[in-house]
Amino acid sequence: MKSLIYLASLIAALTPQLKSNENYLLKDFVSKIPMWEVYPNSSPSVIGDNGKAFGLYQITPIMVKDYNRITGKKVLHEDCFDPKVSKEIAYEVLTHYSKHIERLGVELTVKHWLFIWNGGGGAWKRVYHPVHDRKQLRLEAYAKRAMTFL
Repeated sequence: MKSLIYLASLIAALTPQLKSNENYLLKDFVSKIPMWEVYPNSSPSVIGDNGKAFGLYQITPIMVKDYNRITGKKVLHEDCFDPKVSKEIAYEVLTHYSKHIERLGVELTVKHWLFIWNGGGGAWKRVYHPVHDRKQLRLEAYAKRAMTFL
């Protein structure tokens, strides 16, 4: 339990706060997602998470559904094998939740993006309000792994 709290505070301290360069930082962040999602030089046709995650960005059907809801588009899960489509999905979804977080007066961090990308749209709340469960442990481990590439 103490190690989880320590890890959360350590990652929070290392996570840069985002300000005026947010759009640039988000584009840079999105372009790096495949670095920690798949092995180097993976094919865009890579499938992970027991068949649920497609492409270099490892996008699940739930993320596609969220993207379609946000944008009004009708992208199919199979479209995520195209790196350009996956990159667009990542950017639009993270932009949407970034705006929501900022409207609530919360200071946006890279860790918010990591939690959203790995845990879904509501996972950003766990950055400052961790829940001591398996999902929190997975999110913290994911963030730690991804931060080595940022």
